[in-house]
Amino acid sequence: MKNFRALLLLALLPCTVAFANSPIAAFKAEYVALRNNKEVARTTIQLSENPDSTWTLRTSTVGTSALAKMAGLDVAEESVVRWVDGRPETLSYDFRQDIAFKNRARHGEFDWDARQVHMVDGKSDVRYGLVPYTIDRHALTLALASDLSRNSDRFEYKVAHKSAIEDVNYTECGQSSMSVPAGTFTTRCLERVRENRTSKSWFDQANGWIPVQIEHVESKDKNKAEVITLKLASIERRQVPG
Repeated sequence: MKNFRALLLLALLPCTVAFANSPIAAFKAEYVALRNNKEVARTTIQLSENPDSTWTLRTSTVGTSALAKMAGLDVAEESVVRWVDGRPETLSYDFRQDIAFKNRARHGEFDWDARQVHMVDGKSDVRYGLVPYTIDRHALTLALASDLSRNSDRFEYKVAHKSAIEDVNYTECGQSSMSVPAGTFTTRCLERVRENRTSKSWFDQANGWIPVQIEHVESKDKNKAEVITLKLASIERRQVPG
């Protein structure tokens, strides 16, 4: 009878998901940021574990070229995530951009108990529903890396934007040997193609699927495109999860 009561109690409890450790080891990587093949900034991407078993992904960019320095280019983006079934779910998101007189900020709170996102972006203040495995746009790189680490063949994501969750899909774009300031790496490429924009990321398995290069190409018109590229310059490696 006692065992029966225990089983009944367990059956009546709400279903919960066990939270796992990150499949991507902590790291700190420095990148050269280029615009149309000319250096404009330096970017740091860092993944670290928090005392409460959540993880924080931080990206900061500071202008290095004369023009970017004069404009005071300073961009910071931060995502706090938890890991569920080997996939990230965002808990909070912050974005800040300072350049000349164009300052921007975005803050998102992901309430998984209430299943709601609260996103504040300038004068926009929106709340909308959450679905499992929702991430913010910054944590997308982390989601791609984690899916590669799990040998997934599908790269489909629910991404929280300014006023709604959007479906974001990537496809594989091959394996290649890639040389960047930090050295030569064997990489796997994932890409997302939209009407006037293409995003590609190259990841290195030997370093725990850390991005070696990230590239965004935006077509202004038929004859002109702007290319923003991050190339790995240095890396502080951590133990890669088994």
